[in-house]
Amino acid sequence: MIDLSVHLITYNNEKYIEDTLQSILKQKVDFNYEIVVGDDCSTDDTLKIVNTYQSMFPHLFKVEKNKQKLGILGNFKATLERCQGEFIFDIAGDDLLKKENSLQKMVDVLKSDASLGFVDSGVDFLYEKNKIIKPFKNKEVIQANREEYKKQLFLGKLTPIGICFRKKHLNEFVDFDTYLNMNLTIEDYPILVDLAMNTNFTTINESLHIYRVHDYSYSHKKSFESHFFLKNQMKNLFDFFNKKYNYDSSINEKFNNDYYKELLFLAGYFEKKEIGVESFKKLKSKSIKDYIHFAASQNKLIRKLVSIL
Repeated sequence: MIDLSVHLITYNNEKYIEDTLQSILKQKVDFNYEIVVGDDCSTDDTLKIVNTYQSMFPHLFKVEKNKQKLGILGNFKATLERCQGEFIFDIAGDDLLKKENSLQKMVDVLKSDASLGFVDSGVDFLYEKNKIIKPFKNKEVIQANREEYKKQLFLGKLTPIGICFRKKHLNEFVDFDTYLNMNLTIEDYPILVDLAMNTNFTTINESLHIYRVHDYSYSHKKSFESHFFLKNQMKNLFDFFNKKYNYDSSINEKFNNDYYKELLFLAGYFEKKEIGVESFKKLKSKSIKDYIHFAASQNKLIRKLVSIL
């Protein structure tokens, strides 16, 4: 009997995957677990490295390369379908389990309360460029009360690292097929919102994980196009779930104001005049920074001055 499936989706993680695997294999647990890997057609040596570990630990690893590239959400679902565990711990191919009992702590919490759909926990941020670590980066939201946690979730402010799920609740409440038909590239927001609205959840007030921040990660790409695409996809997701679950009006207002402030910042940084004008007009409350970002979006000299400052 498998208690936990470590759900590991990979794509071009050759630089980090061995550290990730080592952090999993170092875990000290009193239950049976498996490592289920879904590789989304990596073009580097990620799969070769994973297969080396599978040959050393054939009783632990279930590895499969997708026949065609599925994207993050498609790969998540396909890999989930091969998991046999009662609980699912999701980890990316460049993140780390920080402590040797990280898995044990999460599973113990889920076993203690059958109503829990998921447990969230603390995470350190490791900035790969300068090797700076910011400990327990999500401490404030992990320590928040239930309603504040949900508010931060709805606003898209959570760090979706270090979360362990109950599989039957994923299958029951998360409408993967609908989200795949929406061509989403963000998997964590719809999963967590559906579970938070339909199940109980809790947090562990301790940092158990390490999240790598680097230029190759999907959410930290530097081009305007990638930033703009992700912001708009998040806006579409928010609007969809706002309609599905009827968020409080204050959350709706907060999200939209933050959205246009973020677009205005991007417009100023990348000198996008039309987006700057549109975003500035739609802001209901404007700060001095917003006026500066608007000016930077309209004038190259001001943009250069702002970047220097």
